[in-house]
Amino acid sequence: MAKTGRRSLWRVCSILLGQAGFTPARLRAAAGAAVLAGLLLVFVLLGAGCGTKPAALTVGLLPITDNLPFWVAEQKGYFRDAGVAVKFISFPSAVERDSAFTAGQIDVAVGDLLAVAQMRQGGTKVKAIALCQGVRPEEGRFAVLAAPGSGLRTVADLKNVPIACSLKTINEYVLDRLLTAEGFKPEEIKKVAIPKIPVRLEALLNGTVKAAILPDPFAALAEAKGARLIIDDTKSNISQTVIIAREETIGRNLAGLKRLLTAYNRAVRDIQRDPTAQVPLLKEKARVPEPVLPGGRHGMKLIFSPAQLPAPADVQAVVDWLTAKGILKAPVRYDDLVEKRVLGG
Repeated sequence: MAKTGRRSLWRVCSILLGQAGFTPARLRAAAGAAVLAGLLLVFVLLGAGCGTKPAALTVGLLPITDNLPFWVAEQKGYFRDAGVAVKFISFPSAVERDSAFTAGQIDVAVGDLLAVAQMRQGGTKVKAIALCQGVRPEEGRFAVLAAPGSGLRTVADLKNVPIACSLKTINEYVLDRLLTAEGFKPEEIKKVAIPKIPVRLEALLNGTVKAAILPDPFAALAEAKGARLIIDDTKSNISQTVIIAREETIGRNLAGLKRLLTAYNRAVRDIQRDPTAQVPLLKEKARVPEPVLPGGRHGMKLIFSPAQLPAPADVQAVVDWLTAKGILKAPVRYDDLVEKRVLGG
């Protein structure tokens, strides 16, 4: 009975299609076209889902603790998991790093907003895409320390005392901000230029200078060897480092940069969970001395936050300082220094 019903239905459909002008040959052609269209739709949907793999990124790294999330992400395969190929190039100093940006040899590096502003003024088009250290005040500590036996004990004792630092850099910026916040007049802040941090540390410890400003881990090492902590920036968010990218890279490989920060943030979560687990990488890559590795008696604090954009007020403070020093020659806006698209802002 069911078979008879289906045959009757088919005869009725055939009569109706024939009346509409659909011959068996035309029906077969239409069916073939429908199959082809279906296959094409599948290919289009698959292509949209897979997307184009982002171009590889070259990251320039100095031997500093700020770069720890990049080393963790590489070690644990997080860049691969995020779908971006990353190549590291090591540099001994910020000068070589900035030259590599200018030459187009690297796409990304960690630096500071002062470096971003000065590179842009010199014609190298780079922008900060996220904060690295300095989301919270206790991240990336800078400290002013007194030499052993110097007799310096309080902030007030630093008035008119030459303090070793690197001029026109984040070192001098932090020093000025810390001491002016304590009521110092500009003329009361004396400085002696010792650009290289290891040399500055040694000058402090042997008493060649009475005071110096140092970042961790050098500040922690100075304390471990008898220097006296006078003031640091763990209560005021002054010293900040940023992840810098070339504008050309932002324009052609925004997807790759987004994936880079996805892997970076995953590594930050690992560091937050267990800072002491990163000791081997800190020893190998950042050359952190044994006495100040996290977990020890004089161990430095290892604090990172997920990537986020610098606050406009923090950027403006850097611009104002650079302008007052005569380093910046033209007005600079927030959007000139910071790229919001990588973090989706």
